[in-house]
Amino acid sequence: MKKFNIYFLIAGTIALLSGCAASLQTYDLNTEYATSLHYEGSTGGGSEEEEDESGMLVGIPAKTFYGGDLKRGGIWWAGKGITLEKGDFFTITANSIGSDSIPFGATFPPIDLLVDEVVLKISARAEGKDGDMPVLYLQVADAGGYQANAKRPFQKIENSGEFKDYYFDLKDIYLQSAPKKHKVNGAMINSLKFFINPGQTPYTGKIFIKEIKVIPAASAGK
Repeated sequence: MKKFNIYFLIAGTIALLSGCAASLQTYDLNTEYATSLHYEGSTGGGSEEEEDESGMLVGIPAKTFYGGDLKRGGIWWAGKGITLEKGDFFTITANSIGSDSIPFGATFPPIDLLVDEVVLKISARAEGKDGDMPVLYLQVADAGGYQANAKRPFQKIENSGEFKDYYFDLKDIYLQSAPKKHKVNGAMINSLKFFINPGQTPYTGKIFIKEIKVIPAASAGK
């Protein structure tokens, strides 16, 4: 009798687990909006891959996402050796940053940078040690984790007590060259990084940023 009860209990448990498994909903991350702070990618060379189905997805038009204000709409972070203090303006403190290519940046819901011709405007100033001026290189990435590292727009930030506007051209930058060549989906950008003096003389000092905003390309410099 005891053996029969044990068999009955085991059979009932298996049936219950099977019923629960059938009711669980699964998600295919290839078709869901997903953020990616770190993309390892595959190794090896090869030609540019064909667009997959995720290339048909589009995000929020960049100009309408918080009015283009990525400083307000993003989740901001900083790499080792960089501190980022938030407030009315960001205070970025860099301690000998450059040759090791450590960035600071943000993630946000996927935005579309292709539907309109836009540029990224930042209002910034610097206070570098011994008068050094930092150079910021911009790199964006899409929701699939591909990073636009083949061509990174850059600007040198002047040492000044006043904020100055700098414009990063976003046209024709959507290609990953390493670790494997791949087209970046400019209509599904969900992160950006600023590298300080990458591969150059390390920078020590502060960078103050008042605004980081996507604006129409036609209004740049006006």
